Amino acid sequence: MIDPEEKRAALEVVTERGEGVDAPVADPELPASNDDPAQPIVAPDGRAARAERRRTQRRHAILEAAMRVFREKGYHQASVHDIIDEARIARGTFYLYFPSKQELFGELVAEFLQALRGQVKRISLAPGSPAPLEQLHANFRRVVTTVLAHDDVATIILRHPAGFDEESGAKVNLFFDQVRQMVEDALRVGQSLGLLRACDTTIVAAASLGGLRETLTRMLMADAGELPPGPRESFRDPTTLADELMAFFLRGLFK
Repeated sequence: MIDPEEKRAALEVVTERGEGVDAPVADPELPASNDDPAQPIVAPDGRAARAERRRTQRRHAILEAAMRVFREKGYHQASVHDIIDEARIARGTFYLYFPSKQELFGELVAEFLQALRGQVKRISLAPGSPAPLEQLHANFRRVVTTVLAHDDVATIILRHPAGFDEESGAKVNLFFDQVRQMVEDALRVGQSLGLLRACDTTIVAAASLGGLRETLTRMLMADAGELPPGPRESFRDPTTLADELMAFFLRGLFK
């Protein structure tokens, strides 16, 4: 829920410094009605495309600023004011793109999940395809590398699970439910291809997700220099980490 005071401030047409109207810088070639990013743009000579690019860039800049603020202060302590200060925009400009901090956070979580989904490729048995285990290795490595590449939002979700409000906490829970479903679907595919033994995929997916969460959390801690030297080195190489994870999940510990 948006704080009433913040919502009133969003309606004020002053910038953070009191220097002009609180709205994105207008393109003099475009009509004023195009200020709302939710409205379609109608303009000749490529101006619509240029305006859309600017709005996409502004939206991305706000998301990037929010990630930095969330990581530094934690989700609960971060405010819309902190985000607009970091993004160097006016308060009303923020509300043109996002109705609340919760909605912005939800978009960050959705983008992170989409990035992970994009790195998990279905195992192929087509002629000329790499060996199934090689393909599985590649999936693990891509997932680990993607978590590192999105370490800001990954840190918020994996390392700072406390302090979320009810709405954002539900988004994080949904994220992990969807990841667990991805793992369960992958297990079923492996069974259908004759690569995995019969098992209760629901239980194994839950156990696998728990181990994956803890391992990736420690990887992020190592990357931030927050583990002692010995353990830190174990989690510093993403390729070795991914290979060890896969070996553990597939073969366990028995010789």
